[in-house]
Amino acid sequence: MDQTPRKIRLSLDIPAEQHLHLKMLATKKGISMREYILEALALREAAEENEDVEMDNATFRKGLKRIRKERYQLAKNLSKR
Repeated sequence: MDQTPRKIRLSLDIPAEQHLHLKMLATKKGISMREYILEALALREAAEENEDVEMDNATFRKGLKRIRKERYQLAKNLSKR
C-alpha cells in the first residue's frame, strides 16, 4: 500500500512585488519558493501551537464578519464566470 501523503495543489494570486520579494528571500536561502513557503507555514503553525490563542467576543465576531464578507465576495466573483 502506498504510504505517500495525499497532496493537494494550492494556487494563490499575490501582488508581483510580493512574489519578487518571496523569490529573493528563497534565493538568499538557496531554496525554491515552494520550499521557502512550506517552511514558513510550518514555522508559523508550530508557533501558533505553542501559544495560547484567546480572543474576546468582539474580536471573534469581527473575524467572523470578515470571513463571511470574503466568502460572499468569492461567491459573487464565481457567479460571474
